[in-house]
Amino acid sequence: MDNEDYRKKIELQVLQIIEDGLKSHETNAKRAKEIAAYILDSLHPHMSLEQIHKAVQEFDDHFSELVPIVLEANRERDERIKKAIANHAGNLLKQGKISEAGISLKNATTKEDKLEK
Repeated sequence: MDNEDYRKKIELQVLQIIEDGLKSHETNAKRAKEIAAYILDSLHPHMSLEQIHKAVQEFDDHFSELVPIVLEANRERDERIKKAIANHAGNLLKQGKISEAGISLKNATTKEDKLEK
């Protein structure tokens, strides 16, 4: 999925939350407009994945309804990072650079531990 597809996916998720909220009467029209305006102001075409992620991190600061989107974006980002680390370590192993692969994995684990604390 490229950046534009990812941004559009997030926009569709927000739209679904707004729609569900309106149908269940948990969200009124004014709140729906506020959410939509905020999203349109926050997400723009041609953003990098990091820019999209940064924007999404602020969604729940303004609208608690959008917490599921923030959580999913964090999970997806973590998975992308883990995959990149595993690919890098795998490439090092294929090149016979076993100690470098170990160091790379140890460094990644150490950084992850620091982030979780």
